[in-house]
Amino acid sequence: MALRVSDYMNSKVVVVDPRDTLARVRNLMLHNDISRVIVVEGLKPIGIVTETDISRILLNESVRDSPRPIDSILVSEVMTSPVISIGPRVYLKNAALLMIKGGFSGLPVVDGDGNLVGIITKTDIVRAYAEHYSGLCKVHEVMSSPVITVNPLHSIYRVGKLIEKHNIGRVVVLDGGRPVGIITKTDLTFRIAGYSPRKIKFEDESRRSIRMLRVPVASDIMTPDPLTIGYLEDVAKAAEIMLSNKISGLPVVNDSGVLVGIITKTDIVRVVASRDLGV
Repeated sequence: MALRVSDYMNSKVVVVDPRDTLARVRNLMLHNDISRVIVVEGLKPIGIVTETDISRILLNESVRDSPRPIDSILVSEVMTSPVISIGPRVYLKNAALLMIKGGFSGLPVVDGDGNLVGIITKTDIVRAYAEHYSGLCKVHEVMSSPVITVNPLHSIYRVGKLIEKHNIGRVVVLDGGRPVGIITKTDLTFRIAGYSPRKIKFEDESRRSIRMLRVPVASDIMTPDPLTIGYLEDVAKAAEIMLSNKISGLPVVNDSGVLVGIITKTDIVRVVASRDLGV
C-alpha cells in the first residue's frame, strides 16, 4: 500500500498570529526545536515563517544605521503568504514532488474545509525513507556537488549572502580541503542575534587613529568537527544519521577525508519524488 501524508504528518503544529513578533517566533522555534511556524487566522493557515525568513531579516537589519530589535518586527512583515497546503490522503511521493518543485521545506496539512490538521516536512519524508528504502541507492548517486564552501575567516555576512544567493540551508567550512565546520540557517538565525563578536585593533593609513572593528567570522559561529559520511554509503544510512542527530545535511568525503559533495534532506526528498518506490 502506498504511503500517504497522513502516515507521516505531525498533528501537533506550532502556530502564530500575524500580529505576533519575530521574537516570539524565534522563542517558539527554539523551545519546540522546529524551523518553521504556521501563521493562522482562526483555524485556517494564511502564511508561514521559516528560519530563512528570520535570518534574512536579521542580516538586513544588521547593516542598517538603526537596526530594529527583533521584538518590534511583526510576523505579517516577514511571512510567506499565501501558503501552499496539502491534504492528508495525498500520496507521500506527491508531497515530496510538491516540496521539490516549490522549494518548500514543509507543507500545512488541511482538511476538506481548509482547516489546519497537521504539517508534513522534509524530516518526515526522510524518516519514511530510512524506514522503507534501505539499499535503494548510494550517497554518491544523489549527493550535490560542487559544494558551496567558505574558509574559517570569511565574514558571517559572506556566509549569509551565499546561503541566500544559492538558496541553500548550510555552507561547509573548509581547511585544506577537509570539512572543519558547518554553518546552517539556524546558526545565522539564532546565534547572531545574541553574539558579541571579538574586537580587532585597526590603524588607518595615516597611523593617527585606532578604530575598534567588530568582525564576526565563520569560525565564531560554525559547528566544529561536523559529522560526515563516505560517498559509497547507503542513502538510508545518511537518513538515519540526520534523524538521530537532528541535522539536515552531511558533508560527503572520499577515503582520504577530502570533501567531494554534500547530501541533504532535500536530496533524499528528491529521490522519493522522482522514483517509483513501490510502496
